Amino acid sequence: MKNLFVFAFLSVSFANCGQDLGYQAAIQGQWEATHWAMANGETRPVESVSFDFNGEAYSAKLGQKDEVGSFRIDADKLYTTADGQKEIMVKIMKLTPDSLVFEMNRGGVQEVLTLKKL
Repeated sequence: MKNLFVFAFLSVSFANCGQDLGYQAAIQGQWEATHWAMANGETRPVESVSFDFNGEAYSAKLGQKDEVGSFRIDADKLYTTADGQKEIMVKIMKLTPDSLVFEMNRGGVQEVLTLKKL
C-alpha cells in the first residue's frame, strides 16, 4: 500500500512538469504594445511595437527593427529565435483572450511589456 501511495504521488508530480497552460493556442494572433515599463518606473515608447504569432512562427516590430523567426512555449516561458539569432526567453506574466504581459530582463534591468490583441 505504501508503494502505491509513493507511485501515485510521483505520477502526479511528474504530470505537472512542463505543463501546457493553454498558452500556445491563446497567444496566436496579432498583438500591439500598450505599455512598456522598467523596474525604476521609466517607460519606453510603444509606438511601432507589435507581435504576430502564427502556428510556431512569429514576426515582431520593435520600433525600427523588424524580426521574424520561430517560437516555443514551455509552461510560462516564451522562447523566440529570430532568423540568424540566438534564442531568447521572456516570462508570460498574464495571457487572456485580449491581453498579454511579458516580464523581461534586458541588460540586467527588469521590464514589463503589456500588449493588447488586435
